[in-house]
Amino acid sequence: MKRIAVLLLVAGCTNMPPPVTARDADRAHVELAELQRGRELLVHKCGGSCHQVPLPTQHAAAEWPKKLDEMSERAGLDGTQRRLIEQYLVTMATR
Repeated sequence: MKRIAVLLLVAGCTNMPPPVTARDADRAHVELAELQRGRELLVHKCGGSCHQVPLPTQHAAAEWPKKLDEMSERAGLDGTQRRLIEQYLVTMATR
């Protein structure tokens, strides 16, 4: 029973945001490297100690800027990091 609980806990910690593609960058009219950097920052700054990394689909694209306003100070983001994460989340949001 303990083994199942541990496996479920570990599985819950691996919910990763989707990688970006050149098509995503073209659609958003941004550099692919910027979207990739935004995703990396999201994973490293917004997840840790099994804190769930936010997925782009958790909110509509229009909601992400306000959500980031609420979270960016706690995550210790500077202006550039916040902009890159927002760009990634808004681009990858499906609604």
